[in-house]
Amino acid sequence: MMAHIQKLGPHRYKVKYRDYSKKSRSKTFKKKIDADRYKTHIENELNNGSWIAPERRRLNFRHYAETWLSTLDVKPSTLANYRSILSKHILPALGNTEVSKIRWATIEAFKSDLVQSGLNPKTVRNILSVVGPVLTTAVRDGSIATNPAREVAKPRITSIKEIRPASAPDILRLTAQMTEHDRLLVTFAAFTGLRAGECGGLQVGDIDFPGRKINVRRSVSEAGGQVQFTSPKNGKSRAVPVPPFLLKQLASHLAALGVSDDLNAQVFRSSRGDTYRHSNFYKRVFAPAIKVAGMDGFWFHHLRHTYASLLIKEGAHPKVIMDRMGHSSIQITMNTYGHLFPSEDEATITGLENAFQEAVSNARGPVGGLTMFSRTA
Repeated sequence: MMAHIQKLGPHRYKVKYRDYSKKSRSKTFKKKIDADRYKTHIENELNNGSWIAPERRRLNFRHYAETWLSTLDVKPSTLANYRSILSKHILPALGNTEVSKIRWATIEAFKSDLVQSGLNPKTVRNILSVVGPVLTTAVRDGSIATNPAREVAKPRITSIKEIRPASAPDILRLTAQMTEHDRLLVTFAAFTGLRAGECGGLQVGDIDFPGRKINVRRSVSEAGGQVQFTSPKNGKSRAVPVPPFLLKQLASHLAALGVSDDLNAQVFRSSRGDTYRHSNFYKRVFAPAIKVAGMDGFWFHHLRHTYASLLIKEGAHPKVIMDRMGHSSIQITMNTYGHLFPSEDEATITGLENAFQEAVSNARGPVGGLTMFSRTA
């Protein structure tokens, strides 16, 4: 694409060109040499695809943050989390900055400030994971040519996430002072591994009593005081086997509520019979019970870890645990629970030793000195 210089009079030169949409644009200079430089610059940008409309260069990060949020199709709780990260960490630092002026060094300096403020690496990674998509939106809209956040390395997370599973006796001690309804909810979470929202989203029709399993099809979430039913995390439904003792308790629970035949009825509800709100349950029931049981630092999510640890103790394969937990990959399962699996070192060493000794014992002739390694009496 070509630009042209038009002389308007003494000390007036206009550089004229058409952008990608064929719109005519121009800029005027007093010196011919400046007009020549600008002409070359504009032609290079137009031909290599890096040209950006001047009016778009002035759009700031805040504008594209709102644009990005408006395009998302996520759970209300996820959207609320993104808005919180933006308002608390990102917009105060980058919100009024024109996206065309944001460089790799800009993001690196922002990251350094986050680290220096004492935030842990995982939190910094989560914040940067929002910056990237916002700038990608600016790229797609033609305000910047490339995303400067792509080349910014995220902080490494070297520490192992704390896993605090409880034992079956711990669960009995924790639920000892609870009502029957609340006791069932906590026990159910500990022996099925469902997330809090998935417990709240469970309906009578999701329980397969003959098949001794439950079908996890939905989750309940809260955002801005509003409750909404969504798909489970990762958008995948799954089936989870249920032990007989828990099925009996569920059957008695539904009969007491009078909803055994109402397939759309919620299994777990608030104390007033409304939709289950985890924030209320945690504050009013779970946290006080934790204090009484002397289990400070144990969270509701640790019930999920309890379920995984029980499966590992019973010798479940990692793939089985991945499916039961609803993880999106086996890597997540192993990164989270790999250290709980029993060490295979001793078993593999013994196996290698047996293989070698068997080969030596069955050899028909001399083994070139290797017999010196055979077992001694």
